[in-house]
Amino acid sequence: MKTLTRQQFRIQETQARLLEAAEEIFVRDGFEGAQLDEIAAAAGRSKGSVYTHFKNKEDLFLALFEHRTRASIERLTNCVRKSTDRKQGLLAFRDFYIGFVRDKAFSILTLEFKLYALRHPESKDRFRKAFEMSKTGTDSGLYAQMFGELTRVTRTDNDVALAALGPILSGLILESNFEPDVLSEKGLRRILGRIFDAFFPHSS
Repeated sequence: MKTLTRQQFRIQETQARLLEAAEEIFVRDGFEGAQLDEIAAAAGRSKGSVYTHFKNKEDLFLALFEHRTRASIERLTNCVRKSTDRKQGLLAFRDFYIGFVRDKAFSILTLEFKLYALRHPESKDRFRKAFEMSKTGTDSGLYAQMFGELTRVTRTDNDVALAALGPILSGLILESNFEPDVLSEKGLRRILGRIFDAFFPHSS
């Protein structure tokens, strides 16, 4: 394993602090309302430091979404790879999906990301690439470990169901801020589990 130099370590540490602070501010204020000086202050860095590591606010926003997406995919991959058969792989994916109720910030960030992309079509290419990265079906090995071999028709139906999982999750988490008693964490976990099981029956 390559050892980082002191300068490389400082760069990584600063980037990590800026991304962490950016998530807090973007989730709180949205992309349009977020201010780079507030992000810098929350990270304990200067505004100039932001521009040293990122071109502008959009670049920082995209870097944050890509960072969180890569971390999410890595967690899912690690969980599914431990499975010994398709049923275990699918159940690992189920647990991973339902577990997002504890990570509301990422769901809100994803909604903010989509709204920004919708309002700024000039940035659509990079946004599309970032969003494609977040899709589960892009890893054929991981896909097969969860769903097995599918026909062309069943694969199409499966992909539609997969595409619906994220919006359902984001929508319910958004609504939970307005209906916290009905859509409590326990309630969200229960309804998300029922939705997942309806889309992907896992009984052998």
